[in-house]
Amino acid sequence: MTKLIYGLCDMQSFYASCEVASREEYAARRKEFDDSTDPALVVSGDPARRSGIILAATPTAKKFGVSNAMRLGEALQLNPRLIVVRPHMEFYLQVSVRIQEVMKQVFPLQEQFSVDEGFFAFPHPSELFPDPMAAARKLQQKIWDQFRIRSRIGMGPNKWIAKMSNAKAKKTPGGIVWWREEDVPSLLHPLPVEDMWGLKKRAETLRTEFKAQTIGDVARIPVGRLKARFGVWGEVISRWSHGEDISEINPNSYSVAHKGFSHRTTLPRDFYERSEVAVVILELLDEVCYRLRRAQQSGRRIGLGLTYERLTGGFWKAKTLTTHADCPEQLYPELLSLLDKHWDGYTGVRAVSVGVDMLQFSSDATQLSLFDDVPKRDELYRAVDRIHERFGETSLMRAVSLTKAGQLRDRSSKIGGHYA
Repeated sequence: MTKLIYGLCDMQSFYASCEVASREEYAARRKEFDDSTDPALVVSGDPARRSGIILAATPTAKKFGVSNAMRLGEALQLNPRLIVVRPHMEFYLQVSVRIQEVMKQVFPLQEQFSVDEGFFAFPHPSELFPDPMAAARKLQQKIWDQFRIRSRIGMGPNKWIAKMSNAKAKKTPGGIVWWREEDVPSLLHPLPVEDMWGLKKRAETLRTEFKAQTIGDVARIPVGRLKARFGVWGEVISRWSHGEDISEINPNSYSVAHKGFSHRTTLPRDFYERSEVAVVILELLDEVCYRLRRAQQSGRRIGLGLTYERLTGGFWKAKTLTTHADCPEQLYPELLSLLDKHWDGYTGVRAVSVGVDMLQFSSDATQLSLFDDVPKRDELYRAVDRIHERFGETSLMRAVSLTKAGQLRDRSSKIGGHYA
């Protein structure tokens, strides 16, 4: 009987690979299945700041102990001869689009998962795809021939197993792994519970509260107990532990309508002062509110996320408001409330996120107050938006953005938080 085989194609050290492949002196020496032919190169947010973080590193650089999210200064202590390049986000996005197009040429049923990953599916057995391993190799070869970028491909009977087998493909010579449906239990169940993709902190709960050491241990936990502890996630965890997944390929996953707006920035150093973190929150909120107004929408739930020093730990907390809002004066106090409630006040902050969701069109949400001159406030923001659109967002800034904590001037020259 013909069934779909699902695959996940992932680019190796994508940002760093783009930089190596785009430089003739390195690309000419690079071999597809020999990581040692890469230079010890890292992509850092700002090479001029040793406090900047590593965004990507080649396998050669990682052999010295360099890792993503490490401070550049620490990486240079491990290897002072590292080649350090500033990120070029616009270039990476262009390459990403072209790679996704190649993937779609080989496998028409395709879904972009991230900037450097894509799911695909194809029927098997079929005349078009008689050999799954050969089909995967065809895609891998096309990506290498056109972009000189290495890729790893995991395949299985569903998307989740494709993700799990992809993790094994990264450590397999040739970079392609296919987990057949009948082999899934024997391959999946011996793995440690931490290897279950998508669990995050829930893996620690499974280990400590349920004494689950392996994925097989999780499969033996009654689904009712998992649902009692994790809610709807309990059923998902149970399915995954049995190698099951009901999600399908969504070719339009990158073009769905907005359910919310958010902005995130990684800071050039750890922030320890509340006043500094508050400045960054306000700058991000201004950007979120601008996007809300452009979409003629307002939101009823506000969210704040902090990532702590060394990019480990943190939180994301949200609060539902009594009314919809689209301007900082309404939302900023709520964000400060979340900050004071959930941040301990002394752990260093390295990244900040602000988001607004539960949207509706502003024309349906406006509620006049006896104490607010709403029309004048709205006209003020429309004027500010027009200035920003014509002259750039740094043409008119809040005074706090000129302080040491302000990030707007630096971030305005970036794409997705990184230099274009």
